Amino acid sequence: MVGESVQYDVIVVGGGNAALCAALAARDAGADVVVLEKAPPSEQGGNCPYTGGGFRFVHEGIEDLRHMLPDLTDSEVGRISMAPYTSGDFRDHFAAVTKGDSDPALIDTLIANSRPTVEWMFEKGVRWELSGRTSRVEGAPSVIPNSVGMSAWESGPGLVRMLTTACRRAGVTILYETAMTALLTDDDGAVVGVEAQDQDGTHELLANGVVLGCGGFEANPEMRGEYIGDGWERARVRGSAHNTGDGIRVAMDIGAQGTGQWDGCHATPIDVDAPVTGDLQVTDIMPRRSYPIGITVNADGHRFVDEGASFAEQTFVEMGHAILQQEDGIAYQVFDSRAQAHLEGRYSSSRRVEASSISELAEKLGIDAEGLEKTVDDFNASAHDAEYEPRTLDGRSTSDLDPPKSNWAIRIDQPPYFAYTVTGGITYTYGGLKIDTGARVLDTSDEPIPGLYAAGIIVGGIFVHGSLRAAGLMHGAVYGRIAGTAAAARSRA
Repeated sequence: MVGESVQYDVIVVGGGNAALCAALAARDAGADVVVLEKAPPSEQGGNCPYTGGGFRFVHEGIEDLRHMLPDLTDSEVGRISMAPYTSGDFRDHFAAVTKGDSDPALIDTLIANSRPTVEWMFEKGVRWELSGRTSRVEGAPSVIPNSVGMSAWESGPGLVRMLTTACRRAGVTILYETAMTALLTDDDGAVVGVEAQDQDGTHELLANGVVLGCGGFEANPEMRGEYIGDGWERARVRGSAHNTGDGIRVAMDIGAQGTGQWDGCHATPIDVDAPVTGDLQVTDIMPRRSYPIGITVNADGHRFVDEGASFAEQTFVEMGHAILQQEDGIAYQVFDSRAQAHLEGRYSSSRRVEASSISELAEKLGIDAEGLEKTVDDFNASAHDAEYEPRTLDGRSTSDLDPPKSNWAIRIDQPPYFAYTVTGGITYTYGGLKIDTGARVLDTSDEPIPGLYAAGIIVGGIFVHGSLRAAGLMHGAVYGRIAGTAAAARSRA
């Protein structure tokens, strides 16, 4: 860093999708912009590199998007079926996942700005590709899910690279391994800069607009335990080790209001051998989500959750939470040979324990053999003799069993038996700072804190009870763009 006190128009804290969109937007508006990235260049981007790069936005179908997909040929376009995705679709899907408890004004602004923001990113150099083709056979028709129409080229890592390149070309300064430690305010409470620390010491950077885009508190064990609850200190982190709640902490220190579901997060069962924090080489193969077709037990050999409440896509967050409440945050997914063909391919990367009897399986796992035998006997007495149909809620439930299994309650009685040891992994948190639709951070009286803006997962009130696929990157980009534009306008007023 150059000098002890440096003046900019806009300071952006963070180096991922939301932060870089904010920096680009501020630079678009003519501001002198600096980005403070806590991580080294090789780890830049927060959780963005760990995503698939998908964006959920309003569109009218493939012809409407074609100008942003220049690599598509006429022949390919003719074979693609892709329905429109309307504002109503977006709103309904959000309400279904969040049970209608998201901030309605924030969601309306997100939806209204989703398509313009995707167009703006394209203009800035983000290359898009179609998401999720159900057929990639040459010459065959392709059905593209309309809800996640496009993804960034080369997924999350590609998105960070493209946005970083766009920022550099625009003249944005990026300082790596520079951690914000405090917000600076004047006598009236307006934010006028930040205190930051790099390898040379502590420095003051001054600006009339500061944008916080530095993620949630998922990589902070103490904050997880305080806000999400007991057991969450043990959670493995599926993303960046640098998202430790710094922005939330410093903003609340100057009177910012917290909001949203503080005990909520995106989490999932993952392999017990998963790294403590995210590793781009293995993070994507660590989730273990075939639990609906087996049973999950703790070290006593006891079930503790309804594994078949719904599809894993709807229950994996609750399952991750339940696992972390067990001794040492560890559980065991148990299957028999009947389930083998239905396991996700990611299980091939796991250490598998196999045995010819349930008692032998328990001994190999190091858990209570009598407890597991009784659990399986009780389960089988209440379950069905049938084949798995994992693509439908089959309604085959247990009777008079606590906890119940609401679907796929198929007897575990076909050796060999096998098991996988799992724990809970956290991706990102739901609670955060309260903002208005202009991305201004609000104080505890619902008044904007002058000069302070926020975007991305640091914002609370968007994801509640659950998260909507590909809406995270979208809301980060939308509010990043809004925040950067507003911060620049304030700095140049």
